[in-house]
Amino acid sequence: MILEFIVDKKELTGRTLLPVPGYKEKVEFGVLVSFAYKVDGTDEEVIVATTRIETMLGDSAVSVHPADPRYQHLKGKMVLHPFCDRKMPIVFDDFVDMSFGTGAVKITPAHDHNDYEVGERHNLAFINILDENGLLINVPPPFLGMKRFEARKAVLQALKDRGHFREIKDNPMVVPVCR
Repeated sequence: MILEFIVDKKELTGRTLLPVPGYKEKVEFGVLVSFAYKVDGTDEEVIVATTRIETMLGDSAVSVHPADPRYQHLKGKMVLHPFCDRKMPIVFDDFVDMSFGTGAVKITPAHDHNDYEVGERHNLAFINILDENGLLINVPPPFLGMKRFEARKAVLQALKDRGHFREIKDNPMVVPVCR
């Protein structure tokens, strides 16, 4: 209840640079970043999108809708995390809206309420990637110790460097802004 009085909601129509306390440069919000996870043992990939690309460091699965015909052949398959040796299951869950984007969703149980529920249902790993100071923990060395929004830029560049980046699109959204 108290938070309602100290936080405003700012509506963004797309790509917007906003000041964030503790950062010299403004931080980009209002974008949807698409990238690919390679399917283990195949030449296939699953493309997912996120507004918080840095959280992909804590992903523990990719989820698709059980009725989505595009992904039925991937039952029991795993995707490979591009920055560590983590193999992540492709889980089938009704939470996914198969009409949105590619119909595949990255699952980060430790950093999203909906993903938490998916993680509980499918017994996924909960990987906390942020300490109480907003610094990255439990991530590969190039990102370890980075501030969250510095990691946002670094992860995006690393995905581009490794050929996993697909696109950035404007994404209308609402962000909380401290008064």
